[in-house]
Amino acid sequence: MNALHGFLFSSHIVVGTLALILFWIPIVARKGGINHIKFGRFYGWTMYTVAATGALMAILVLYDPLQIKGHLMNAGTDPEKFSATIRIFWGFLLFLSLITYVSVRQGFAVLLHKQNTQALRTFWHISPLVLTAIGGAIILTLGIMHSRILHIVFGLLGISLATGMLRYCLNKTPNPNQWLLEHFGGMIGSGIGAYTAFIAFGGRQLFAQAGSLQLIFWIAPGVIGSIAIFYLSRKYQPKAANNANAKLSSSPDNKT
Repeated sequence: MNALHGFLFSSHIVVGTLALILFWIPIVARKGGINHIKFGRFYGWTMYTVAATGALMAILVLYDPLQIKGHLMNAGTDPEKFSATIRIFWGFLLFLSLITYVSVRQGFAVLLHKQNTQALRTFWHISPLVLTAIGGAIILTLGIMHSRILHIVFGLLGISLATGMLRYCLNKTPNPNQWLLEHFGGMIGSGIGAYTAFIAFGGRQLFAQAGSLQLIFWIAPGVIGSIAIFYLSRKYQPKAANNANAKLSSSPDNKT
């Protein structure tokens, strides 16, 4: 089990580092251009791999925390309390893997189907979104019970992301440009998960000297990403509304 976890960890780090770099290329590339499409596709596949390896690692730790992480336990520490603490942390990382997966998948699905939301209303597409909302509620509850600010923030974020995606999927008549906003939200949401996991897991040693201030670095990707989604929504939503109004005004019923 330790060997499998070690292999998954190494794969996760290598592919995750690549994903953190690839994330920015579609962001700065011309939207709809060759580089945007090509590197966006590369980013998507790396993030699917990151989500899969992260989830498998988390499941192994949740199954047997003492076997995988027992070497971190100090002498005299209660094994049950140690296991509970490890499970709370790795449960959070499992939830981040889920957020990453559903965000990337939603981002690509709306790009493929655009306004055809009927294609999204399937069991296999909807059920992970429902699971994300439920997972967000669980993470939020754990955060409140154990005074974990990170869990509270991302529990709320997960619920918000999942309900927003579900709202789009269940909307039979979305605005003409709404799929584009949903695409932005999905891909940026995956970046939030990736950078938060890096800082909370891989960057713990880097930010350890910051003490309690390291919480700011943990929350920063979520805050910055949410602001970016809000900005893009404000920027492109008027276009969606204008397109809808133009379509309405050009309909035969409105012509004299």
